[in-house]
Order: sequence, then C-alpha cells, then structure tokens
Amino acid sequence: MDRRKSAITPENYTRAIISLSRRYSSTSAFPGNNYADIGEWMLQERSLLSSAKPGGAATSFASKSEQSHDLVVVYNSDEKEWDVQHYNQGQHEAFSAATSGPAEGFGQIVFIRGFLSPSWVAAIGSKYKIDPEFFRRHMDFLSPSVDRHAYSIPSLASCSNNIFRLCVNTLLHRDDFGRQHLQSQRLDESTELGTYKTQQLGSTRVCCGDSLVREYSTVCSRFSVMEQWISLCFVKRDGGWAVIAWMDQGRPLEKSPPGPWTCHLESKATPLPVLQHHPKMAFRTTNNRLDPDANASAEVQQSGVILPLQYDSLIALVDLARRAPQDPLSMCIPLFAHAAFSEVQFLNLIESRIQTQMNAIVKGVLTDTLGTLQYLSNILNRHARQLQDGIAALCNLAERRSHLLNEVKVEARLPPKSAAPTNPSLGKRRQMPGIETVQKSGPNSSDGSFTAKGLLNDYQQLCARCIDLSKMCTRGMTLAMNKATIEESRKAIEQSERLKKLTLLATFFIPLSFSSSLFSMNIDLLEQRVKFWWFFVLCIPITLLAYILYLWDLPAMRQFWVRFWKACHGVGRDGAFGSSEKDASYVV
Repeated sequence: MDRRKSAITPENYTRAIISLSRRYSSTSAFPGNNYADIGEWMLQERSLLSSAKPGGAATSFASKSEQSHDLVVVYNSDEKEWDVQHYNQGQHEAFSAATSGPAEGFGQIVFIRGFLSPSWVAAIGSKYKIDPEFFRRHMDFLSPSVDRHAYSIPSLASCSNNIFRLCVNTLLHRDDFGRQHLQSQRLDESTELGTYKTQQLGSTRVCCGDSLVREYSTVCSRFSVMEQWISLCFVKRDGGWAVIAWMDQGRPLEKSPPGPWTCHLESKATPLPVLQHHPKMAFRTTNNRLDPDANASAEVQQSGVILPLQYDSLIALVDLARRAPQDPLSMCIPLFAHAAFSEVQFLNLIESRIQTQMNAIVKGVLTDTLGTLQYLSNILNRHARQLQDGIAALCNLAERRSHLLNEVKVEARLPPKSAAPTNPSLGKRRQMPGIETVQKSGPNSSDGSFTAKGLLNDYQQLCARCIDLSKMCTRGMTLAMNKATIEESRKAIEQSERLKKLTLLATFFIPLSFSSSLFSMNIDLLEQRVKFWWFFVLCIPITLLAYILYLWDLPAMRQFWVRFWKACHGVGRDGAFGSSEKDASYVV
C-alpha cells in the first residue's frame, strides 16, 4: 500500500515539470526559468495531460522508419541470470506497467538508445522518480538562449551528484573532406551545427530513437571527429538500485536529422572502430546474438551503438559478471572504458596533427598553422573538462558502492523479503553467457582498464595528457608567432637595405637634377652663353657635399663639437687664471 501511495504517474510527472517551469523569482525562492523550454517541449504531446485519452498514442515524434528499433533495453540482474527486456518507440505504456525488476539487493541498468519523446520521458521519469535535471541536462539544446537558462549551466556539482556524463568519440576518415579552405570549412560547420541544434533537435523534425550529435570537428583534411554523449543517472529503488544510461547513439545517422557531417557521409566517409583491449580477450570466445544484416545496415557505425544489445555478454567477458549485479560502479565500468578507449584514439589523432603543425613551423610553412593550433587547443580544453567530470563520476560511484555494501551487510542480518512478481510476457530470461576459456594466461588484470582502480588511473592520465597537448598547442602558437615576428623583422631589414640603396642613388642624381634646373633658369645672370664645363664645376662640389651630408653622423658630430667647445673653454679659463695661483711650496 505504501508503494502505491508513493507511485508517480506519467501525467503527474509531466505536470510537475510544467509547474516547475512556471515558477518565477517573484513568487518562489526556486524559480524554474531554466525548465521553461523543456516544459514547452513536454506540452507538444497533449495526450500526457488528457485523462480522457489514456490510451492515445503520441504521433508527434513517431518515426516513419520501417526498420524496428529497440529504443529502451532493460537489464535486470540476479545471482545467476539476466532478465532482458526490449521496448520500441510505441511501448511506453507497457514499460510503465511492467513490474519485473532486479532481485533484492541487486540492480538494473536501463539503456535509452537515441532521442526520446515526451511520453517516454514521462514514463521513465515517473517509474524511477528521476530528477528532471537529468533530462534537462541531456537535452540542453532546448535552451539555446541565455534568457532561458540565465547562465545557470553548468550548475554546482553537488546539486546533482547522481548525474554523470561521458563523451564518446567517433573518428571519420576519407581521402579528402573537400577542396574548401580548411578554416572556412570549420566556420561553416560551426554555423551549421548551431542550426542543427536549434532547428532540428529543438523541433518536431527529430523522431523518437534518432541519433544525436553534440560536436563535430574537422581536425584536418582527412579526419573529422563526431562527439556523442552517454548521460548516466543513479537512482535507488525498493531493495535495490538502477542506472539510467541515455545514449545519443540510436538509429543510423543517415536516417537521423542531417547536420554538418551529412556531406561527409554522402562522400563515403569511413568510421574508425573503437579498439578496446583486455589481457585475456584473445583466449576467450562468446556468443554474438546480434543480427549481422541488421548490424551492417548502417552506412556509418557509431561508437557504442551495439553496447546495449549485448551488455550482459560484455560484462561477463571482462570478468564483471559477479560484481556488476551488486555494484553500480562495476555495472558502468564497460561504458566508462569504452569512452576512455575512444578518447585514446582521439588524443592520438590530435597529437599526430599537432606534431605535423610543429614540423611545419620548423620548416617555416606557417599557412593556417596558428588557426589550426588554436582550433585544436579549444577542442582539447573541452575534452579536459569532460575527463575531469568523468574522474568525479568514478569517485562518486565508488563512494556510493561503499554505502551500498554497508547497507547490504546490515540487511543481510534481517529476514529476507518476498520477491516481487515478474511478468514473463514482457521479457525473456537469459542465462549468463557462457565464456569458454581456451587457455588461462596473461598478466593479472586487477588494475586493468576494466577495474575501478585501473579506470580511475586511466582517466587521470588521459586528463593530464589532454592538458599537456593543450599546452603543446600553446607552445606551438608561441613558436609560430615568434617565427612570424622574425620573418617580419627579416623582411623589414631587407626593405631598409633597399631603401638605403635608393637613398644612395638619390644622393647621386638629385645634385645633378639641381644643377640642370639651375642652368635652365631664365634669369639675367644666365643670359650670356655659359660653357658646358661650368655644369661640372657646379655639379661635382654639390654632389660631394650631398654625399658628405649622407655620410655625416649628425649626433656624433654634435657630441664632437660639444666636447671640443668644452675643452677649448676650459683651456682658456685655465690660462687666464693660472698666474694668480700661488705655489704651495713657496716660502717667504
């Protein structure tokens, strides 16, 4: 009975968000101006607030694609098996009505693959009592105006310490991304990305399950980087816990709203896979439950798009099958590791491009070098902040794990409660995927990339490397500016040498011109016939005088005459008064 009283319906959850968005500073100490956009977005499906149409299906964000798409995938953990449930875009009511959950003391992870409709936001938020801040942060593109969020983004870290964010990178490669100038192409992509967020994602053009792209950067003429988010929210449930993982990776990009990457996809850009490593991976095999045809249907495979479809196999494959059901940190480790491995490839690419620019600076080729290094530095600073958020998330999850373990120890002394009934029609039971160990070999992986300690060290090293590369860009820009300054100084010296030669020529020709002008004057003194040699008599002394003045160092001559005048003045005064001085040795 207590559980039913505390339950929140999707309609109540929607009304709560709308009510929060209508609070103002004049009436409340907690104004909700930053929720105004998401409140208006929730109102686009009026059926959420209409009790007269409880079964009305929302069609505003429905996709017209004929290919089925698992929008929500739920993994309920147990001691021996996983309960996996799949829901498409129209099954939000079945999701809300589902009563199956993890066993006592265990947890579950809920994957959201792509964009959500207001109906799904209300269904998931009401079922798990999620803070609306989780949805607002993930859909920050709904509030592009400063007047809406009033510079409240990002907020204090302690406000929502159960909400985390990971950044997953996908590298796109082709022979040449276009013959357009690189700087102009980057400016056009930035403008197009802003238009994509405001006019595509902020409207009804985006459908439920579509993929989202947060940032798109052209590193060089051959490589571009596409950044997508995985937002995590940790919530406690009755006798257990749940992790909500909202991924930007949904339907194939070519079937999602277009953006600055569309032209690259049309030109057959090749995505590079995220290569992960585990010490014993070469000696293990696992069953692949993916449909090869469905998996290969996308022209561009996004990083992490298949993680929710075989997550239980992945957990068992990296030796987390025993810890993950009872530990939220172990449950999320594969997601953190995937983001870390994608960050490694991104930093390796950036480092190679920076080294190329540094070599160009040494060779004296400064074309677009300064702009490229500044562009890469801005990207690295953004990634450094994201890695710092990842470090904070790992520390927070580790602290929550210790609290959960303490609670489990206390509850273990109490009599067990009856398990909640399950509905077998909504999902199917999967046995823990069998992993066949061919040979037990390889080093001890207690501090590997799929452990909490090893992953924390990896994120710290990635953050330090990201900062070092940013400093390397700064040094490169300083070197480029110094190189440009030296080049400008060299050009100035060459120009002064040319002016010196021109001045020397003018010193020779100006007296000749003056002499010619003087003899061509129509005055009485020159009415008589003048011999031709008089021209040289006048021209040669004037030329010599001009050349002497050219070579004359006026400050040095002034100092010479000053010293000469002082010396002469001092000698004259000494001679005038020298006879009046008495000899000290003279005795009367």
